Amino acid sequence: MPLAHPQDDRKVTKQNPSGSSTEEIANEPDWARAGHEHYAGYKNRSGRRPGVVGRSDEEDEVDVQASWDELKETQQKERDGHLVNWQDAIRSEKDLSLYHPEGHPNGWRYVLDYTEDGIGNQQKWPANLRKWEKQRQQQEKKEQQQQDPKNQGKDKSDQKSSQQNGEADHNGEGEGQQDNRSEDEKLRDKYTPQQIALLRAVQHESEYMANLETNDGTGHSTVRNRTTIAIDEADQFTPDNWVPRAPDLFRLTGKHPLNAEAPLRELFEAGMITPNELFYVRNHGAVPRLLWEYHQLEVCYRGQSKRFSMDHIKSKFHSINIPVFVGCQGGRRKEMNMLKRTKGFGFGAGAIGCAYWKGPLLRDVLMASGVPAHMPDEDRKKYHVHLQGADNPGQALYETSIPFEYIMDSTNDVILAYEMNDVPLPPDHGYPIRIIIPGYIGGRQVKWLQKVWVSDKENDSYYHIWDNRFVPSFVTTNDDELAVAMFHHPDTALYEQCLNSAITVPHHGDTIPLENVAKGVMYRVKGFAFNGRGDAIKRVEVSLDDGKSWYYCIRRFPPAPVRHGKKYWTWCFWHVDIDIGDIVSAPSIRVRAWDVKMLTQPEQPTWNLLGSLNNAQYTVKPEMVNDDSPHVLFRHPVEPANKDGGWMKESAENLIAEAAMKTDAPNKQFTRAEIEKHDKEDDCWIVIDNKVYDATSVMSWHPGGKAPIMMHAGAVHYDTTEEFSSVHDDYAHQKLDECVLGVVTDKTKSFIERTRQDKAKSGTEIPADQALQKHRWVPAKLLERDWVSHDTAVYKFALPGDTEFLGLGTCQHIEFGFHLRDRMLIRQYTPTKPVLPRDCGIDAGNDAELHDGSGSFQLIVKTYFPDEDQPGGALSNILAAIPIGESVEMRGPTGEIVYHGAGKFNIVGQEKSFKKISLVLGGTGLTPGYSLIARISLDPKDTTELRVIDANKSEQDILLKEDLSRFEQESNGRLRITHVLSHPSDGWKGLKGHVTKETMREHLFPPAEDSLVLLCGPPSMIHKAALPALQEWGYDPDTNMFGL
Repeated sequence: MPLAHPQDDRKVTKQNPSGSSTEEIANEPDWARAGHEHYAGYKNRSGRRPGVVGRSDEEDEVDVQASWDELKETQQKERDGHLVNWQDAIRSEKDLSLYHPEGHPNGWRYVLDYTEDGIGNQQKWPANLRKWEKQRQQQEKKEQQQQDPKNQGKDKSDQKSSQQNGEADHNGEGEGQQDNRSEDEKLRDKYTPQQIALLRAVQHESEYMANLETNDGTGHSTVRNRTTIAIDEADQFTPDNWVPRAPDLFRLTGKHPLNAEAPLRELFEAGMITPNELFYVRNHGAVPRLLWEYHQLEVCYRGQSKRFSMDHIKSKFHSINIPVFVGCQGGRRKEMNMLKRTKGFGFGAGAIGCAYWKGPLLRDVLMASGVPAHMPDEDRKKYHVHLQGADNPGQALYETSIPFEYIMDSTNDVILAYEMNDVPLPPDHGYPIRIIIPGYIGGRQVKWLQKVWVSDKENDSYYHIWDNRFVPSFVTTNDDELAVAMFHHPDTALYEQCLNSAITVPHHGDTIPLENVAKGVMYRVKGFAFNGRGDAIKRVEVSLDDGKSWYYCIRRFPPAPVRHGKKYWTWCFWHVDIDIGDIVSAPSIRVRAWDVKMLTQPEQPTWNLLGSLNNAQYTVKPEMVNDDSPHVLFRHPVEPANKDGGWMKESAENLIAEAAMKTDAPNKQFTRAEIEKHDKEDDCWIVIDNKVYDATSVMSWHPGGKAPIMMHAGAVHYDTTEEFSSVHDDYAHQKLDECVLGVVTDKTKSFIERTRQDKAKSGTEIPADQALQKHRWVPAKLLERDWVSHDTAVYKFALPGDTEFLGLGTCQHIEFGFHLRDRMLIRQYTPTKPVLPRDCGIDAGNDAELHDGSGSFQLIVKTYFPDEDQPGGALSNILAAIPIGESVEMRGPTGEIVYHGAGKFNIVGQEKSFKKISLVLGGTGLTPGYSLIARISLDPKDTTELRVIDANKSEQDILLKEDLSRFEQESNGRLRITHVLSHPSDGWKGLKGHVTKETMREHLFPPAEDSLVLLCGPPSMIHKAALPALQEWGYDPDTNMFGL
C-alpha cells in the first residue's frame, strides 16, 4: 500500500449571495460613531441581542433540540420513579462526583457540581497532607538559604554585611547585593569575574551535589494547588465548558482546543514544583469527559484482553509518587516561527512544568496482564507498547507507541499516573489516568489513557506519524513524496527530551535605572535547565559577550531529585551573581547547559517543519532607554501568545509569505446585520481580515471539529482573525480562499476595529467581596424556591464563598449557565432583589434584601413546561426541578447601561441625564425594566418620571403585578404603567391586542432632549412594532433609544 498523507482533497462549497443592498449599506448604523453595545436587536459581545428576550422560532429549534435529546435519555428514569429534569438526568447517569468527591480533581464539574468550598477541597486536603506540605516548604526555604554562598560558614561578618547591604531594587527581579568584604576584593584582584563565579560555584556544589538525596518514591508535593475555581468565558461555547482553568495561562490557539503556557515569571517564581494551574496544557481536541467510577484501562496481549478499574489500579498495585519534569517538544517554537513559519503554533519557553506524579508502574500492570518482562525473541524482534487516549481530535484517536524495553525497565519509572501534586489529575492533564514517561517529550505521555497493547510493529496512527517528529530542514511541506517518506521513517520520531535552558531573571520588561548602577553591586541572573532520559545537567554557564567568555552558575534541584542512584527526572534552577555594571553594558545575556556527555546547546536553532526541539542558547538583550529616567530595558526573544514585544522580529521571508496569502475577495459588501443571520451549523459565515467566508462546508472535515468554527459563526469581531492567524498554515489559507464571499462594509470594518481596541483594554479589578466576575463563571447555590403561580417561581440563591455583594448595577443583567455536552446552555436574567446597589444611600426599610450586601439574590422566572410537542424551556425547567442546595453558573454584570439615580445614566462610559424615561417591556422582558422602576420608586429624592408599557398574553402572565401596582400608587404620578394583553379574560378592562404605534404615542413620553426610551421584549414586538414606530416618532438609536 503506497504511503500517503491523510490531507486529502477536502471539498469546499459556498453560497452565492448577492451581498447587502445599496439601501441596506446606506442605512447601516455607523458602528464606529455609535460606540455602544445596546443597539436593539443586534448581537453584543456576549452574543445577546439587547432589547430582545425569548428567541425566534429558528433559534428556539437549535437550543431546544439539543435539550430535547438529553431529555429523551431520561424518560426511562422517569418511568422508574426518578424526577425528570436537566440536572438530575445527567447526574443520575454520570455525575457520581457528588457522592464520591475523593476520586475527582479540584473544581470538577459535570452538570451542577458545586459546594461552597468547591468539589472535594476539604476531603482532598487532609490535615496531615497540609502538615507535610508546610514541612516541605520550610525545608525548601532552609535549603535555599544554605545554597546562598554568602551564608556558607555562617560567620558573623557575612551576616552583618548582608544586613547592611540588603538587596538593591532595580525595578525588576534581579537581586542587588553590595559586597565590601576584603576577601572578595582580594579575589577580584587575582581572578576575572568569570573565574570568581566558577570558584564560588565549585565551593558550593562540592558539598551540595554530594548531599543530594535519593527519592524513594514516597514523597509528597510541596505546592498548594488552587482552592477556588472558576470557568473561563472563553470555554462557554465549547465542549470544554465544564473544565475549570486558571486565568494565568496564555492561550495560544484561540479559545478551543486549549493550548496554553504560564507567564515565565509566574512559572519560575512558583518554585521547582509547578502548581497544577501553572502547568502548560497541550490539547489536540476537546477534553474527554471520563468518570473515575466508570473508566477502565484495557490491556491487550496476544489476543487476550484484561480490563482494570480505577479503584483496582489504585488499590491493587504499588504506587510511587515522584517529581517528574514534562516539556512539550514544541517549546520555544515561537522563536523558530520568527525565522520561518513552521506547521506548529508558537509555544514560548513556558511550555514546561515539574510536578509530583503518583501511580503504579505500567510495567507492573502489563505483567499482571500476562506480558513477560522480556520477550523470548527480543534479540530478533523489536517490540512496542502502544498507548491510546480517549481524546478524538478529529483525525483519529490519539495514539503512539514506546519501545517495549524502555517501558519494562523498572528504573525508567514509567507511571500510570492518577494524581498530580497529590490531588486527582485535573481534566486538562489526563483525568482520570495518564502515562508519565520521565525523560520523554510530552507528546508521548498520553493523557486520558484507555487502552494499552503490545506488538512487534510501531504505531501507524495519524498522530504517531504526523506529529512529534524532527524532519530535515529541506522538508518544507508535509504533502509531497519526500515528506511522506521522511515522516514515516522511524529515525525522525522524537522520544527523549533534549538538553535545554532559559533565563528567567531578568524577566522580559524588567528595567535597571542607571542611577542604581554602582561598583560592587551584584545582580543575580536566574533561570532553569532540563534534560532527557534522566541525564543530569552537569553545568550551566552564562555569557555577557556573545559567547566569548562564560560565567559558571550554581545549580539547585528539588528535594531528593535522584532516582536509582543516577537518574534525574526533574529540572534544575540556576543562578549567578554578576556585577551590575557588566549586566547593563552587555550586548546580550545568553545561557547554555551541559550534559553528562559534555554536550551543550547550539548557538542557533535548527529549523524544521514541525518546529520541534528548539534548544538554541536562550538570549536576553539589554536595551538602553534614554528618557527622563534613563534605564536599561531587558527583552526576551519573544513574548507568549500574540504579543510582539520580544527582540526577535518577523523575518523578510515571513513577511513576503504573509503578503502572498492575501485573499482577493469578490466585490460584494455585507452589513453586520446580514452576517449575524448566518450563525448556525448549516449556515455558517465567519469574518477574517474584514472578509466574509462561508464556512458551512468546512464543518464536516475541519481537523479541530465544529466547535472552533461555531464559536465565530455569524460573529462580527476581531477574535476570529486573531485566532485563525495563530494556528493555521498555508493549506488552511488556501482552503479559506475557496470560501470567500465578499467583504464587510466600511461601517462594519470600523466596528471590528473597535472590538479589537476594546479587547486590548485591561479589565477593571473587582472587590474581593463581590461575587460577579465579567469573564469568569462562578457558582450560585439555590436556597429557596417559592411558586407564586402555576408556572412562575421566585428563586433565592446564595452567593459563592465569602462574597457578600452581588455587584450588579441598576439596568444590568446576569448570565446563568448550565453544562451540556457540546457547550454551556446560557440564559440571561435580571434579579428582582437586590435592586439597590451598595452605597446608593437609599433606605430600603425593613426589607434588607432589597439592598446589595445580603449574600444572596432573587430571580422571578416563568417556566415553559414541556408538552407532547416540545420539551419546554431548557433553563427554566432546570431551575424548576433541581433540588435545593444545587448550583448554577453565573457571570456578569452584562450590559453597558447603568442607572445611578436622579436621572443620571452611564451609557457605554458616557454620562447622560434624562428627566423622562419610557419603557417598552414584554413578557419576561419586564425584569430588566423592573430594576429601574424599583430603584426610582424607592428613592424619594428621585424626581425622574416613568412611563411603562408592559405587554403580555393574559392577566396571569403579568409578572410582579402587586409590586408594580404598589410602586405606581405610591409614586404621586411619577410612574404610570399601561398593561396590554393579547389574550385577556372577558373581565379585563385594560388595553387589548398588541403594542402599536398609537399605543406608544398615547402612553409614552414623546422624543425630546431629556427623554429616553428603553426596550426589552419578544423579537416580534421589538423588531416589527416598537423599533420602526419609535424611530418614525423621532427617537434615535445612537442617543436616546436603547435595548436593555
